[in-house]
Amino acid sequence: MEGGGAGPQGIGWDMPPASRAISAGSRQAVDQTSSSGGQLSLDEAPFRVISKLALNRRTVAVRLAPLEAELHFQAGQYVLLADLQGEVEPQSYSVANVARPGGELDLVVTVMPGGQASQWVHQRLAVGDKVQVSGPYGNFVRGSVDGGPTLYLAGGVGLAPILALLEEALSSAQSAPLRLILSARTKADVIFRSQLLGWQARHSNFRFIRTLTRASGEPPLGRLPAQLPQLLGSLAEESVFAAGPEGFVDGCAEAVRQLGASPRRIHTEAFFLEPQPWGGRLV
Repeated sequence: MEGGGAGPQGIGWDMPPASRAISAGSRQAVDQTSSSGGQLSLDEAPFRVISKLALNRRTVAVRLAPLEAELHFQAGQYVLLADLQGEVEPQSYSVANVARPGGELDLVVTVMPGGQASQWVHQRLAVGDKVQVSGPYGNFVRGSVDGGPTLYLAGGVGLAPILALLEEALSSAQSAPLRLILSARTKADVIFRSQLLGWQARHSNFRFIRTLTRASGEPPLGRLPAQLPQLLGSLAEESVFAAGPEGFVDGCAEAVRQLGASPRRIHTEAFFLEPQPWGGRLV
C-alpha cells in the first residue's frame, strides 16, 4: 500500500495486494456480483469527494459518495482509486466502513515520500472533486468465521480494514469477546481513538488496547509481537485478523501461533512501506 487507513479510512497499495490466510496462501480478488439493481462488481464507477479530514500531520480521512451506481463490497475489502484525467497511477485503499445506505466509502491515506497517489490525495484532492473507483478486491473478510472470540491486531494504518471488520461484528448479534490491539508509533498516530473508546463503552464484549513503539508513557510499550505473550493467554479458540506492515504482520502471525491459534483461523493483510512494482503490496 502507498498510504491508507480507516473510518473515514482505507489502506493503499501500488497494486491489488495479497491478503493471506495462513492456511490458504495467496490473496485473490473476490467477485462480489450482486443480483440487485444499482450495484457494480469488479467494475469502475465515478465518485465525488464529500469530506476530507486531517487525522494527524501525515494522515487524512476521505469520504466518497457514488455519482452513479453503488459499489457492492464486503467489510475488509479494498478498491482502486484514481483521478479521472489518468494523471495519477491507480492505488488501492481498504474501505474502512461497512456498506451503508447511499454507498459511501471511507478511505484513510497516509502521505508517503515519493508516493504519487498519496501526495495527490493530500495536496490536491478537494471536497467536490470527482474520482474513479474500481473494485472491490480482496479476501480479508469475515467469510465463514463463526461468531466465536476474535482478536484483531493492527499496525498503524492497518487499522483501516480492521475497523470495517469490527463495525460488522459489533453490529451483529455476536456476544463473544472481541479484542483489538493497535500498534502505533506515538499517541498522535493512534487514529480513531475516540471512535474505538466509544465502541468499548457501548459494547461490553469489546476491548481496545493500544501500544506505542516510539514514545514513552503508560504501558504497554514496544513492538507488538514481543508484547503479545504478556497481553494474551491461550488463543486456541480464537480467530485472529492482523493487518499492517509486512514485518508486523509476520511477527504477529508467528506470535499468535505460539499462543495456540490455529493456522486456519489466522487471517492476514500485509503491505510494504516502499514502492513495489505491479504485483507487489505498498503502503
